[in-house]
Amino acid sequence: MLGRKAGYLLHCERMPDHHPIAALPNSTQRSILAHGLVLFFATGGLALAGGAKSIVRGGYVPSAAVSVPYVLALILFATALLIFALRAFKNPIVFEALFALSMLAGAWFLADIFFSPGLALILGSAAILLRFVWKSILSANICLAIGVAGIAASLALHLSPTSVVILLTLLSFYDIVAVYRTKHMVKMFRDLTSRGVLFAFALAPLTPRALLAPPAFENRGMLLGTGDVALPIMLAVSALRVGPVQAVATLAGAAAGFALMFMLFIAQPKRAPIPALPPIALGAVLAYLVSFLFLSSS
Repeated sequence: MLGRKAGYLLHCERMPDHHPIAALPNSTQRSILAHGLVLFFATGGLALAGGAKSIVRGGYVPSAAVSVPYVLALILFATALLIFALRAFKNPIVFEALFALSMLAGAWFLADIFFSPGLALILGSAAILLRFVWKSILSANICLAIGVAGIAASLALHLSPTSVVILLTLLSFYDIVAVYRTKHMVKMFRDLTSRGVLFAFALAPLTPRALLAPPAFENRGMLLGTGDVALPIMLAVSALRVGPVQAVATLAGAAAGFALMFMLFIAQPKRAPIPALPPIALGAVLAYLVSFLFLSSS
């Protein structure tokens, strides 16, 4: 669910003090950054394609029940559920099942926009099973991209851009508090990794050897929370109701915000968890607003 990852961390599990990515060659750093940008545009592209298709065919009816309070309650409930599960269960299978069900919901929704219901269920299930059958960074990220795109589109189609901007603002402050003040997001991340469960995009260098390696925590690179990708993409999908220029600009702004986050992250003198959502959300919101100035001047 999105709540597990809203305000999640860019993180790496090697070296106790200095961040290992900072010690990598510049070409490797650029490759990891490119990997993150590819994931943003691939996931966002899937969500925008699904949202545009649904809008064109009139296949969605915005529901008044889906609102900012509804999404906030959903995120808080999912976070509380995960905290409870971490305290009550030790078996990684429990968390893998939670992950699979949430990603299946998104993949199924996305596939149902383009295919018949039966085929959509088969394709959505196959996309999720790929992660468990073919254990690699590439397959894990593909699974996440499809699932996250579906979840983001399913919620954003019911929300106005203004509502999503409010949501991003509130969750950005929550992200800062959850990382720097209460630190419960940091604890959740560490508890999940101690159980061998990966609920994040694994950003490794864009090389066949790195992409085909198992998504282990000791791999060179960093982890990017699914919520840090899904929430800004929700604004891009919602912006489709205004126009395609706003939607594409928002997605590009989110990617630019990620690039800024990457540079701030590796510039740290010592390794430390940092909230990833605020700069990514800021990039998405600013690009959305600037797109109106561009259109008015053209």
